[in-house]
Formats: sequence, C-alpha cells, structure tokens
Amino acid sequence: MVKVIKKNKSMQPYKESKVVKSCFKAGTPEPIAKAIGKMVSLQLKGKKTVKSSDIKKKVLIIMSKVGTALKNFKKGFNKKKAGKKK
Repeated sequence: MVKVIKKNKSMQPYKESKVVKSCFKAGTPEPIAKAIGKMVSLQLKGKKTVKSSDIKKKVLIIMSKVGTALKNFKKGFNKKKAGKKK
C-alpha cells in the first residue's frame, strides 16, 4: 500500500477516493474525476511512498490534458454543428 507523506511530515494511506473527491470539488464532472483517480492510482503502482505535493502535480497535469482535450472536442463539435446548419 502506498503511503502519502503530507506537508507536516505525517503519513497516511493513499486513497483514490480523496483524489476523486478533490477533482469533483474543483468542478470536474464525476466520471472524469473517477478516471483521473484511476490514472493517478496507476501511476503510483509499485511505489511505497509519495509526497502529497507530487499527487497534486500529477492531478493537475492530467486535468490540464483532459481540459485541452475537452476544449478541442468542443471546437470540433461546434464546427461540425455549424456546418450542418447550412
């Protein structure tokens, strides 16, 4: 089991549900928040310890990639939709 080293140097077990909850609170739709939680968990597989700040960095990197993908999807969708109106 992965242990998380918090800012105050205390340790606690890693919980995917905490990642999901924080993503959801930040406005990420629930299915995407769950996917991000899974991705982070997979990246931590095999590690004994991880800093909470490293988890935050991983989440932010994934969220930025997901955000870019969503924006690109919406742009493409809107272009297709605009083309059909003719």
